[in-house]
Amino acid sequence: MSRVARPRPLKMRDLERLTGVGRETIRFYIREGLLPEPERPGRTVALYEPIFVDRILLIKELQQKRFLPLHVIKAIVGGVGAPSRHEVQALLELDGKLFPAVAGASAVAPERVSRVARRTGLPATEIRRLAEVEVIDVATRDGDQWLDGDAVRIVEVWARLRKAGFVDALGFRVENLSLYVDFVRWLAREELRLFTRGIAGRVGTERATRMAEDGITHVNQLLGLLRKTTLLRYIAEGNIPAPRVRRRRTG
Repeated sequence: MSRVARPRPLKMRDLERLTGVGRETIRFYIREGLLPEPERPGRTVALYEPIFVDRILLIKELQQKRFLPLHVIKAIVGGVGAPSRHEVQALLELDGKLFPAVAGASAVAPERVSRVARRTGLPATEIRRLAEVEVIDVATRDGDQWLDGDAVRIVEVWARLRKAGFVDALGFRVENLSLYVDFVRWLAREELRLFTRGIAGRVGTERATRMAEDGITHVNQLLGLLRKTTLLRYIAEGNIPAPRVRRRRTG
């Protein structure tokens, strides 16, 4: 019984030739977690599996044709079990067809950070802090800072939370939102992999769009209910933080 020959590993110059991407950029992708570490049989030798070529070409396509920022690309291709080009292509075919139908409200136009700050009462410095923890993206155009429609909505919701009493003095800080960013990023990556692997090569774009729209709507409802029931169960089990008792100063 003959063995299937393992593809020959590549050197850095092979990756540069096959992808048209320079070695410094490839090393940057590795440092940022967009590509895995290569095999290193020696201190000055690095060998790359042929899958690196597909991954680099995919990153290049997502950057140049889809204009996605690196942290979004990392959420798609980073980590173990990254989707194949075929699976990602199935997702990209839905581009521009999916979220307008499930947003639940009319589209919001981009706005300057300064205008959103005046309108919501939220300081511009705090809006920039939201960007620092990757809750939103702030774009610079013509020397001014802008938010896209989704970022505007997020800032509006955060401003309403502030007005409802969720303030720094009570421990509700912008940095706390990192918890949600990390969770949603992980959830989105896993949902993406599950969905694209299910539809790739099996479902047409029109049907996939309908499935994704219905899935987002129903899963959002499911998550809300699961969050509520889990929280109530957690409280019923006695997991309620004891109130702090302030000691009176004497003397």
